[in-house]
Amino acid sequence: MSGVGFLLIAVIVSLVGSIIVWIRHRKPTHFMSSVDDFQREMDALSTPPVPSTPPRPVRPVQDADKRRLGGR
Repeated sequence: MSGVGFLLIAVIVSLVGSIIVWIRHRKPTHFMSSVDDFQREMDALSTPPVPSTPPRPVRPVQDADKRRLGGR
């Protein structure tokens, strides 16, 4: 097989791969796609939900813990 044949095979493989990538990454075109995009952006901009349980209080450091950690 000549060099032209190998070039033709490389071009065909490249075209098939490009078409597959284009099909997988194209934007959806159904009628709700713009609404879904808008909702996704609003979710990203919204504040995080408030946790339902209050955070646990931190245990104060005792004198023995201070000595063990090198404090006074």
